[in-house]
Amino acid sequence: QFLVATAIGLGLFLIGEMIVGSLTGSDLVKAERDIRAAKRALASSSYSSAQVSQLRARLGGLEQRTVELAGLALPTLRQGFAAPAGTSPSRHYIELTGQIRQELIAWALRQDVEVDESLGLPPVSPTEAQTISRVLRGLDIVERTVRLAVHSGARGVEDIEITTRTGRHGRMRGLPESPLDTTPVSLVVVFDGDEVRPFVHALLGSEEDGGPFGLVACEVLPKDPRRGQRRVRISLEAGSLPQPTDVEAGL
Repeated sequence: QFLVATAIGLGLFLIGEMIVGSLTGSDLVKAERDIRAAKRALASSSYSSAQVSQLRARLGGLEQRTVELAGLALPTLRQGFAAPAGTSPSRHYIELTGQIRQELIAWALRQDVEVDESLGLPPVSPTEAQTISRVLRGLDIVERTVRLAVHSGARGVEDIEITTRTGRHGRMRGLPESPLDTTPVSLVVVFDGDEVRPFVHALLGSEEDGGPFGLVACEVLPKDPRRGQRRVRISLEAGSLPQPTDVEAGL
């Protein structure tokens, strides 16, 4: 009886092994074939040290070109607008915005030019460091543009707005979201008569005025027949290139 039971058990084991082998054999063969193909692909796709050096040199050239193009398009944040090391961003924001608002508006009034007293700043002071940095970048451009407008004979600067919401402007235009952390700025400059050309030329030829203004759009509106004034609607953007750590995080 023991021998019969052992024989029956062995027979059932062999039958089961045959069934399992018939079900998984094709998958096993396919997996082994895929592994061999992957090994061949890895062996054939390796780069030599010379190729790696060439790719690194090309990458360095592209990064340098990117920095050059950014210098021609993105406004450089002037000294004093970024919070110094060890200083509270919120405190720096309150002190700097109060100082610029007082000095810039008073200076414009002495030139008989009215300026939007908000300077485009949000009604509630931001508390997050990134938002504070974004607003101060916009304020830097606003201050430069207002001074340029006054020097160019403007009679007023209206409807200043510094946008703090990210990504909105790109999605509204149907464009992919930019990797740049930018601050959109918009304002309207008022002139008497048709004397807008000096201002527009100075806005375009910004190298003599401290670097680019980040000009995105400039629209000269029809003259107001009652007051004889002409308005120029301007869209600007301030921003900076992503830091290497930001790029690596995106990868």
